[in-house]
Amino acid sequence: MTTKYNLPNWHKNILAQIDQRLAVIFVADDPDCLLADESLQQALLSKGFELYFFENSIDLRFFIEHKVNVHETKTQTVCCVISVDSDEHSIDNIPFDILQQSGRLSLSLGDCFPQLSYSVLKSLQAEELNALDDALQEFTPGKLNESASSDFVLRHVFKLAPEIVQSPSDLLRALLRLHYRDIELPDVLKIRLILLLKNRKQFKHWPLDSIVADKYCFFDFLQTHWRGYIGGVLGSLVHGVKEPNAIYQVNVESEDRIVLPFGHDDVRIYIDNLFLEGYLTPIEIAEPDKLVGHWCLVGVLQDPDKELKKRTTGLMRLCNETMPMDDDRHQHWQQYAYRWAELSALHHLNETDTNAYHDLQKRLDTRFSDWLLAKYAGLFNHPPMPPVMLHHIPRAMARELDSDPTAKTALILIDGLAIDQWITVRQQLSEKTFNESAVFAWVPTVTSVSRQALFSAKPPYQFAKTIGTTNSEQKAWQQFWMDHGLDKSQVYYEKGLGTDDVEALIDRLSDRRFKAVGLIINTVDDMMHGMQLGAAGMHNQVKLWAASGYLDKLIDSLLANNYSVHITSDHGNVEAIGTGKINESAIAKSRGERTRVYETETLRGSVSIESQDAINWPQTGLPKDYWSKVMKGREAFVAEGKRIVAHGGIVIEEVIVPYITLNRELSE
Repeated sequence: MTTKYNLPNWHKNILAQIDQRLAVIFVADDPDCLLADESLQQALLSKGFELYFFENSIDLRFFIEHKVNVHETKTQTVCCVISVDSDEHSIDNIPFDILQQSGRLSLSLGDCFPQLSYSVLKSLQAEELNALDDALQEFTPGKLNESASSDFVLRHVFKLAPEIVQSPSDLLRALLRLHYRDIELPDVLKIRLILLLKNRKQFKHWPLDSIVADKYCFFDFLQTHWRGYIGGVLGSLVHGVKEPNAIYQVNVESEDRIVLPFGHDDVRIYIDNLFLEGYLTPIEIAEPDKLVGHWCLVGVLQDPDKELKKRTTGLMRLCNETMPMDDDRHQHWQQYAYRWAELSALHHLNETDTNAYHDLQKRLDTRFSDWLLAKYAGLFNHPPMPPVMLHHIPRAMARELDSDPTAKTALILIDGLAIDQWITVRQQLSEKTFNESAVFAWVPTVTSVSRQALFSAKPPYQFAKTIGTTNSEQKAWQQFWMDHGLDKSQVYYEKGLGTDDVEALIDRLSDRRFKAVGLIINTVDDMMHGMQLGAAGMHNQVKLWAASGYLDKLIDSLLANNYSVHITSDHGNVEAIGTGKINESAIAKSRGERTRVYETETLRGSVSIESQDAINWPQTGLPKDYWSKVMKGREAFVAEGKRIVAHGGIVIEEVIVPYITLNRELSE
């Protein structure tokens, strides 16, 4: 865990320039977005400084005034650092009165890391710079050109040492470490790595350009050659040998002979998990019993009961071993959410080992709620690329249009869809290449807060007057895109979708003027509020809806019309049990099944709730008259013993929601 005692040197150099005795507001010329680093943000908070990433002067005033109002009630002075990406925005756009009273900072990668090539430094994410800082302190390489800088970063930041990749197992291990951890290697490093690998004659015929550059191509490559490996195993076992020799022969005039070294100790450890998590698909062979006792059975279809037990046992072990720790970054939780979702979808559709699942679930709920309470305040102010929270998504979409004037973009919001239900939906869709990731919903995880934040691209304190309703959603969506240069006629919005005539919807979307489309599918949320059969019932109903083809046809139509498609949810849902209704008369301004909202902190404190799962949620990003109690476990403010499916709390299924992107080129 990074503390003030072991901060990287580049952090210390920045923090030394920020002092309340010099100014209470600092404007940082930050073209490299150095202040996006999570540990640096925590260090700023510990010094009493809020961080704001500048987008426009109106939103900045909202931020300053909101923070001033909050702090004035506590007789404290507001302190903040305004980060300006001067490649995107001019510091002169900051209102003069704010600029006049502010201290000025100039931050750059070149100043923080003068030894390395700027083109390489610029390609790195902020959190990757900490590992680079440590490596530079340890090895002191001196001034490096672009090639040497690339090699240094590959080796010490991404743990890829091209010089030791000499065999097929070395190459597979290196690419598995990269792609399984969902690490996006910057283009400048991809080019360098591919060049170095192509110099090795043993990799002459390998499709390095695709399998190094793209994780989906790499997983497809593994899937394609899995059957060849199984055939090699079956042939070897006849002779009493467990593992076949690795072969990579590409023949122009005859059939290729390719057997990848899946059984190598350094490779096999990843392959097990890829099958468990759904990245690879088990294949059907004539006599699977011949492989009993061999590890590769994980990737071979067996009878349904054996298959279910194999996946459940493996995922339970994996989820138990890889649960993030208290000081882990948000990316670890986003990745883990999918692993947990695979297990949950399997459990809810098949009612697997209930006791073991619920024991793990309780441990997860405690770990995640503790982490969220400690780290949530640092999430909403991240720069929009890559999106961390829901309100970042429209800004990411806008960048597509900024970079290509002919581009079109569409947002499909499936209200209330949890990631485990997305897993169920995905299995019913026709073959497509989805770029799967996740974002954080707003807390409380209710529609009027989280969905409105998405369609307005703003944190909730900026729509305080409409926070209790979604009636202004369409206007906010249109305004966002008009602020980004579109005409109102180029923006489309429609809600209440999911069970209507999809062909009629597709016809409405055929208007060639449209450049930005926002669609809300309400079917899953409608199911949830009427569900009496718990999480298992939800999964079965979601599966039936997905199998109807509505979503599949909608996505295909948007892709055919050259839209990039973004799919997400405003919040997830969870099966919960009632602990008894609350006697609070008219005190609460909003009464949800897993959240309660009050106008003042005093009113919130006056309500007595017996459940230990009910906690006071901090006011991060919320209006000054919005004080909430939320459930951190799987209980609800309903009649004691009543089982419901609901949302509003802070378990992982409610807070971390799917974010899926795809475009025509990717799907083809």
